[in-house]
Amino acid sequence: MLTSSFGGPAVHVVECSLAALDHGVKSSVVSTDLAGPPSRHRRLVSSDTELPSGVQHVEVSLCKSSWPYRLAYSRELKPVLDRELARADLLRIHSLFLFPQYAAYRKALHAGVPYIVSFHGALDPYLRKRGRLRKWVTDVTWQSDMLKQAAAIHVTSKDEQALTAEIAPHVPRVLAPNGISWNQFQELPDGGEFRNARLDGHDGPIVLSLGRIARAKAPERLVRALSEVLAHHPRTLLVFAGPDDEGLSHGLRKLARSLGVESSVRFVGMLHRDDRLEALSAADVWALPSHTDSFSIAAAEAMAAGLPVVLTPRVNIARDAATAGAAIVTRPNAADLGEQLVRLLDDGSLRQRLGNRAREHAKQYDWGRVGLEFVRIYREVVATSEGQRGAA
Repeated sequence: MLTSSFGGPAVHVVECSLAALDHGVKSSVVSTDLAGPPSRHRRLVSSDTELPSGVQHVEVSLCKSSWPYRLAYSRELKPVLDRELARADLLRIHSLFLFPQYAAYRKALHAGVPYIVSFHGALDPYLRKRGRLRKWVTDVTWQSDMLKQAAAIHVTSKDEQALTAEIAPHVPRVLAPNGISWNQFQELPDGGEFRNARLDGHDGPIVLSLGRIARAKAPERLVRALSEVLAHHPRTLLVFAGPDDEGLSHGLRKLARSLGVESSVRFVGMLHRDDRLEALSAADVWALPSHTDSFSIAAAEAMAAGLPVVLTPRVNIARDAATAGAAIVTRPNAADLGEQLVRLLDDGSLRQRLGNRAREHAKQYDWGRVGLEFVRIYREVVATSEGQRGAA
């Protein structure tokens, strides 16, 4: 699942590979050709335009998917893994609960290649409640063993580390954030293009939610908060920009209609590259009121773009951003969210100050720094594994 619509993990895989290459570490990526979360549909990748930007510079094997699609199964995966692991020093396994992770871990053990597991938020307590029977079966049949035999477990924040501390507790944790291309967000295009092309020339305030529309991101909180915002800024638009793999937009429109705010909510779909930058340029405030979010690349990018950002505490980078004065962290309910949005729209100087701090804070997530940290982790894990084999 390497498509842009799959969100952060797919983008991270490609961009981390490119960043590591800058420091002399060559990566190959193995994935299925499913074009999105396997739980939602069976659509396959139809063209390179669906893949994350920069993928043409990475060695990628997309293996043909087949039934059961829900498990992201592929008959082609095992021989491809055999080929790649024969020349690999280290394996990274991204996400959990699916056939590709199972196949990768089993093949790595057979080949004697150490591996790192990156959760990408899959074991956050909020998400563990969903599909509990399936996850329990997965865990007892193979996943618990996969985690226990990992050379290291990668977490993206101190909060994620604390929330998953009881899982395979004896396996070393390595902490490195997801990365962004910070420079890409310093010279934004004219936001007027986005307003004209996507919002019929709207010239009032815009509250932007850019990223996958997903239950875990609590988009309904933004719709409910909009009533408070419109009472103070009646020309505000709430804009959802991102894929809707979970089919939530119909219910969100219905909720907006019941609250009398439907005309102030827009869904503009998936945005790519320049369109995404134009949306950030057009926005006055960026908001993510998640139930859970292990890191949120989208939030880091919004901060890099100098936008005032409103987060809830379960976005795991919220604590550090708030400490740095780089984001407003609100209680996870519509009333408090609406109050903070109104506060920002009321005060242009506050938006400017917060945005400036956010831009500076986001420098720590630039791939120039993060890529070097991953390379250090890779080399340390490989050296430790070789030392253990030598001592055996």
